[in-house]
Amino acid sequence: MNSKSVQFQYPAEFPEQVRMLEKLNLLFTGIVHVYDLETRRIIYINHRFTELLGYSLQELEEWEGNLEVPVLPDDLWSQKEEKLEALLRKELNAIECETRLRHKDQSERTYKTRLTIFREDEHGNPLELIGISEDITEQVNRYKTLLQQQEMHRITEQAFHFGSWEKNLETGELVCSDGLYKIMGHPPEMMSTNCEEYTSLFTFLDKRDDTMVSQTVQEAIRNHQPFRLEHRVLTQSGKKKVLMVVGRPVLNENGTVSLLVGSIADITMLRQYEQELRLKIEELQRSNGELEQFAYAASHDLQEPLRKISSFVTRLRAKLGDTLEDEAEDYMRRTLQAIDRMKSLIDALLLLSRVTRQGNVKESVSLAHIVQDVLDDLDTQISEKKAFIEIDELPTIEAVPVQMRQLFYNLLGNALKFTDPSRVPHIQLKATPLPLEEAREKGLSTHFQWMKITVKDNGIGFEPEYKERIFQVFQRLNGRSEFEGTGIGLALCRKIVEFCGGTITAESQLGQGTCFTFYLPAAL
Repeated sequence: MNSKSVQFQYPAEFPEQVRMLEKLNLLFTGIVHVYDLETRRIIYINHRFTELLGYSLQELEEWEGNLEVPVLPDDLWSQKEEKLEALLRKELNAIECETRLRHKDQSERTYKTRLTIFREDEHGNPLELIGISEDITEQVNRYKTLLQQQEMHRITEQAFHFGSWEKNLETGELVCSDGLYKIMGHPPEMMSTNCEEYTSLFTFLDKRDDTMVSQTVQEAIRNHQPFRLEHRVLTQSGKKKVLMVVGRPVLNENGTVSLLVGSIADITMLRQYEQELRLKIEELQRSNGELEQFAYAASHDLQEPLRKISSFVTRLRAKLGDTLEDEAEDYMRRTLQAIDRMKSLIDALLLLSRVTRQGNVKESVSLAHIVQDVLDDLDTQISEKKAFIEIDELPTIEAVPVQMRQLFYNLLGNALKFTDPSRVPHIQLKATPLPLEEAREKGLSTHFQWMKITVKDNGIGFEPEYKERIFQVFQRLNGRSEFEGTGIGLALCRKIVEFCGGTITAESQLGQGTCFTFYLPAAL
C-alpha cells in the first residue's frame, strides 16, 4: 500500500488483506483500522484518523498503537468485552459498539464502530480484527436534543394540563402523548384506532357534543383549515371534564387530508370559575339594580312630603305675619332652610341613581364642546375670581353626553370653588393617549384606546389621607358654612367614569392644589 494513505503500514506479506484495505479506503469515508489480538495494539489505521481527530502520526507512534489513550474513561474496552468474546468465539459474525473519543482540540466526538475478524491462523483462530468507524456525533446530539425536547414537552404538559394527539386517517393509527391519557382519564386501550375523524377517536365523549364536534372537524377537513372547539368527556372514574381542542388537518402529496393533529387542554376549572364569577356578577347586578331602584323610588317619593311641609310652613308664616315673635320667625326660617337642604340632597341622590339606569346610550362625544358649554355656565364664577384656565386639545370619546357634562361641571366647579384667596386661580385641563401597556397595568380593558385626562388646580388642596374619602357620598372635608354643596359631586364623578369602564383618582397636598386623573375610552 502507498504509505501516504496509512499511519501504520499493513504487512505486505498478506496481499489479500492489503487489497481489501485499499478497497475499503476507496469505498468508506470513515476510519479503518486493524487490531492485533496478540499485542493488543493497532497495527494499521488509515489517514482519516488524523484528519477526523486531529492527532499527528508522531502522537500515534508515541502511543505505540494504543487507541485507549483518546478514548474517554467511561467508554473503555471492558464495556465491550462480552461482545468481543462472542465475536472471537464466532458466535457472532460482527459486532457494533459506540465509543466517545477526545479530539485533539479537547472536544468530544462519538463514533460507531463495526468489528469483524480480519485474519485467522491455519487452525481458524482469530489473529486480527478489522474495524470501520464513522462519526455519529451530530446524530447523537440531535437525539439528545430530541429527548430533551420530549422531556420539556412532558413537563409542560403536566404543568399546563394539556396533551397532544395525531391521527392517521389512512392507516387508522393514533398517537397520543402521556399528558393526553392523563387528561382523558382513560388508558390507551380505550382510544379508538378505527375511525375516520375526531369524534370517533374517543368513545367516552359526551354524546350531547357529538354533532357540534363532528360538524366542526368535517368543515375543517373540507376547507383545509385549523379548528378550535370545546367538548365534554367522562373519565373512567365518572368525573366530568371540559376540554379545549385545537387541531388542524395535514395534507399529503395528493392534496388530500391524511392526518389530523392537535392538542387538548383541560379547562374544567377555568369554566367552573367563569360560571361562578358569572353567577356572582349577575347577583351583584341584580342587587345593584334593586338598590338603584330603591334609591330612585325613595328619593322620588320623598319629594312630595317635603313639598307639603314647605308649603304648610310658608302658609303658616304668611298667615301669622307680623304677629310672629323673633324666636318663632327664626324657627320658621331655619325649617325652610332645612327643607331646601333636604330637597338638594334628594335631587343629588336622584342624579346619582340615574347614572347606570337604562336609557343611558353611549355615543361619540366631543369633550371640547362639552367643556366649552360648562365654561359658559361657570362664566360668572370665572369672572369673579379672575381665574386663568388652560385647556389642551381635547379628544372625542365614547360616553353619554349628559354624564360628561355632569363630570366636567363638577370637577371644574370644584376647582373654582376651593380656591386660595391669596393667589389667582389657575386650572389646567390636559388629555393624552394612554399606551396599551399602561392601560393593561391599570386593569383597563385592552379593547379600547384610552385617554388620560387631568384636571389640575392651585387651590386649597387637602391632606393625602383623604384622597379616597372625597369620592364617598355625602363626605365633606369642609363645613357647609364655608363652602356650599351637597357632598355628592365627586361620588357622581367616580360613578360616571366607572360607568365608562375607566377609573378616577385624586392627588393633593394641603395648600398646594389638587390634580384629578381619570381615563375615558376614545371614540372608535
